[in-house]
Amino acid sequence: MSIFDWAIAFILPLIMSAWTAFNAESQSYFGQWCLYMFLDATYSHLFHSILLIPARWIASRLPGAKVPPLDDEKKLLEQEEQSNDPSLTWPSPAIIAKLPEKWVAQGSDEVGTELSGASDADLSGSREDDKSSKTTSSPKKKNRSLQRKSKNKESPTISSQHHNLRSNHSHESNRNTQPYYLNHVRGSTRIRQASQRVAAATGTLVSSYILCSYSTLVTLDDIGLRIPSAKGVLSDFACGFFIGSFIVMFTFMLELRLGWIKVIGYRESVVPSEVFAINIAWDVLFHLGVSLNEEVMLRGWMFILGCHGLTTFEWFDDPLTAANFGVAASVILQSTLFALLHISSPGSTAISLLNLFLGGIAASLNVMVAGGSLWVGIGWHFGWNIFMGHILGRSTSGIPMSCAVVNVIPRPASSAKVSYEKYHGGTFGPEQGVLAPLAYTMGMVMVIAVYGWEQLGTWREQLVTVLTDSKS
Repeated sequence: MSIFDWAIAFILPLIMSAWTAFNAESQSYFGQWCLYMFLDATYSHLFHSILLIPARWIASRLPGAKVPPLDDEKKLLEQEEQSNDPSLTWPSPAIIAKLPEKWVAQGSDEVGTELSGASDADLSGSREDDKSSKTTSSPKKKNRSLQRKSKNKESPTISSQHHNLRSNHSHESNRNTQPYYLNHVRGSTRIRQASQRVAAATGTLVSSYILCSYSTLVTLDDIGLRIPSAKGVLSDFACGFFIGSFIVMFTFMLELRLGWIKVIGYRESVVPSEVFAINIAWDVLFHLGVSLNEEVMLRGWMFILGCHGLTTFEWFDDPLTAANFGVAASVILQSTLFALLHISSPGSTAISLLNLFLGGIAASLNVMVAGGSLWVGIGWHFGWNIFMGHILGRSTSGIPMSCAVVNVIPRPASSAKVSYEKYHGGTFGPEQGVLAPLAYTMGMVMVIAVYGWEQLGTWREQLVTVLTDSKS
């Protein structure tokens, strides 16, 4: 970043903070929300600019790191914005060799043709490693050779060449996907992506604190960030974490039983030279940042504040009817925005957006049954993401992985051209699969079973009281 960029990064938050100090008291609920959005954007950018410096420095020194020169901003940004690193081969040729034929990705015949017609330059390295290989062999022979590879110990170099050609072919014929769907990047890339998410969460919390400090209309309690006690916060977070992780494990076991996914290993990094414990740490930080940022922004400022703001509209004479309308409208608005925020995620389709809309409804219910507190939802969100993406090795909204405790592959399109993507969700993951509605419904039932309806009723009565007081 240039000196000018640094100046803008520091000056804009100061300007917005000063503007908030002088104007927060005079703003409506909608005005408060707009102030928050501007504050959040400026402070998140500032913290990202600051955290990215040590993140890049650490990344360049990690075992197995592959990071562009720290003075090459363009290449650094290109790598940090990757959803999948094309230089990585996953699954490894050794894993593919052990797969049953029905688990080998569709397109192997075409790849054999490409391999047999590849130029001498493309295959010269393979010849040097295995002089017994003949590039003039037919596609059928090469496919049979691939199937026998685990027994005959075929050259790893040729296997890798074969797999890379198959991956490239699949990528060209099916946009934004890989033969085995999942996105992967290096751990040295994940730390920098994690720094961005941690910065966004920090910006969200700082912006909320500043605005609520100056506002006479909105407090931290009003947006769900109340801290009655450390024990209470940890209890709600732990409960949400358990529910989120449990329903992910339940759907994972169903997918295994139905044959939609297959376990191929345990506790592995995509890049063997990287350290698993270090990589999983970046994923934990990444999803803690995501959970805090999205829950405070969407469920705090969008949903809870929306309930207060829409309730004050003078469209209904009965306060209870007005409160019910405010809640229903806020659920719809927040859930819609939550889904639309994922529209550009890798592998996203209309099905994933519909499922995420239902996820937004479940997240709203988390807030209501917990009496307006965000901590249950934050725990659910974190447990859902970390178990789905990095404990159980499934894609979470197309987010890339650098490691997983349990490594799995979603079942690819078979040689019979039967696709299982509509079942397991493909590149986007289970949130696009047919089991997502079941998972969200299970989660809502479990939250209600734990918290009941009492706190929801109390919270709604508070909305009615706010409306009654505003009219008196």
